[in-house]
Amino acid sequence: MTVPSRTARPWAYLSVLGAGTLWGTSGPFSVALFQMGLPPESVALLRTAVGGAFLGLFLLVLNPRGFKHSGRTLLWMAGAGGLIVGVFQLSFQMSTKAIGVPSTVALLYLAPAFVVATSPFVLGERLSIGRATLAAVSVVGVALTVAGSGGADVPLTVGGVVWGILCGVTYGSYTMFGRILSPRHGPLAPLFFSTAGGVAVLGLAFVLLGIRPILPATPAAWGVVTLFGLTTIAMAAILLFYALRALDAGRAAIGTTIEPFVAALLAITLLGESVAPHGWLGLALLVVGVSGAYSLGAPRPTDAGRSG
Repeated sequence: MTVPSRTARPWAYLSVLGAGTLWGTSGPFSVALFQMGLPPESVALLRTAVGGAFLGLFLLVLNPRGFKHSGRTLLWMAGAGGLIVGVFQLSFQMSTKAIGVPSTVALLYLAPAFVVATSPFVLGERLSIGRATLAAVSVVGVALTVAGSGGADVPLTVGGVVWGILCGVTYGSYTMFGRILSPRHGPLAPLFFSTAGGVAVLGLAFVLLGIRPILPATPAAWGVVTLFGLTTIAMAAILLFYALRALDAGRAAIGTTIEPFVAALLAITLLGESVAPHGWLGLALLVVGVSGAYSLGAPRPTDAGRSG
């Protein structure tokens, strides 16, 4: 695996921040579509389908050879990756509908702890005290943010919290998915095939469960869906996957925890949701996690983590 230059790392950090900021707009997009009459299941499918279409277009223009892979590689990209994407997209929408934007996005950021805890076994990345500490800080921040978010209009429910935790686990899994595949195949091909696989997984699940997707009823709703898929699926994911070529998975996952801060600000200013003082403390801890992750040097991978 080629070692990234020092000059590549600042751009990778900016890419992570950009991805987190774009993802921070996901909650307001979802709520806007809920208010337009679309249920969370339909929003999950439409967002993934539109984002996948943009990724396919980018792949066709930038790297047409990216469509050609062995059957085994496609199985990993569209099969395993598609399952992760499908579950993530559905759980995010269900949690957002149930417990609101700040709580959902905070629970999603249990992902850094999940990545840091599992990457030594999956990716061969050495676990340092600093990284473990940052992961713990992120978990504390998540707990405080969830406890301090919501209100009478969006009370915490067990079901919503479970959906949010599932967001975190699948998001962390997708970060490692990108870390494994993007150095070898580039970012676009894994992104496209996993997103396309996610559409297939959601479609199959809807057929088996008897769920009939509802399409947007107005041009404005279609416009929101299109912008939603373009920015939060295609553009944000490309930024993160390119960053993962220069950063280890644990640091990239912690770095994108700027997203809950952005999401909370948008939820308060655009949606009228609230965050209590201890919730703001939780968000501050997440921001500390971002800054701390940037200040640490990259850990050396173990032999198991090198890809030739």
